[in-house]
Amino acid sequence: MDSEAIEHLYPGGEGEALCRLDQHMQRVAWVCNFKKPETEPNTLTPSTTVLSPYMKFGCLSARTFWWRLTDVYRGKQHSEPPVSLHGQLLWREFFNMAGAGIPNFHRMEGNSVCVQVDWDTNEEHLVAWREVRKPVEDSDAIMTQLRSEGWIHHLERHAMACFLTRGDLWISWEEGMKLYSVTDEERKACDVGSDLHCVAQLHSGKEEYLTAMWPAGCTVSLWEEDKKGDYSRKYIPLLRKFPVEYIYEPWKAPLSIQERAGCIVRDYPANRGARCHQQEEHPEDEGCVARARQRDTGCENRCKAESKLCGRQTKKPRRKPI
Repeated sequence: MDSEAIEHLYPGGEGEALCRLDQHMQRVAWVCNFKKPETEPNTLTPSTTVLSPYMKFGCLSARTFWWRLTDVYRGKQHSEPPVSLHGQLLWREFFNMAGAGIPNFHRMEGNSVCVQVDWDTNEEHLVAWREVRKPVEDSDAIMTQLRSEGWIHHLERHAMACFLTRGDLWISWEEGMKLYSVTDEERKACDVGSDLHCVAQLHSGKEEYLTAMWPAGCTVSLWEEDKKGDYSRKYIPLLRKFPVEYIYEPWKAPLSIQERAGCIVRDYPANRGARCHQQEEHPEDEGCVARARQRDTGCENRCKAESKLCGRQTKKPRRKPI
């Protein structure tokens, strides 16, 4: 990553964290009306607080954040969990609880809440994904922002993780987790201290137990938020000269347009190992069908088990007749 860019945008330390918290708490109307689904994932400036990394690295206490929000909310109408800022902190604590209480939460094997998937092993595709070797689509823009600035919106974390796992490459989320940590203990710490930051999304958006969540598949949903392609142009300079109708699928542009843009990508789809496109274009492919069935069956079983469990926990006792 570009350490200078990260230092410039998001300096570390408790003082910086508290200063940023103060600035946000002064935006009373914004805080009270905050609803996470209404934030935009690919704006050129963040549409959220960007306080999650400060909590992740211990620069900002979740308790401090919670009670500062409580002070702002007091006596006012405000949004409610799970979409409010209080709700985002509750999501963080949910992952803390899951990571602390579920054995082997940081890996697939031995993890009782994780669907067991026969992932591919493809070092070439993994390295290309991690290092943005072929930066010509929106998932590459997301990775470039992460590598150059150190932070991305949570929907972009979903999209990035989906591309790595069930969306395109069919590579284990454990490999993606290694992008953010080095040692086994650090990976465990990332999961236990998950604040809906990158590592957590490799769980919750993928073959993990939160299958009721809307899966931000590939990057189609992100296209709808950035109709002019400004986000992709910022983080993928090669695409700056492409007309807007080809900005998200430049390989579909006529060769003459690619040449004028100075970026020839006509052979790109053949090199991307696209599982989702392969399944769409070749539905008879037994490998794709079997994997989709394995994924869907595992997730369906997990949902049924959780619904049954939740039903037992929330069922009210019957009153005895008077």
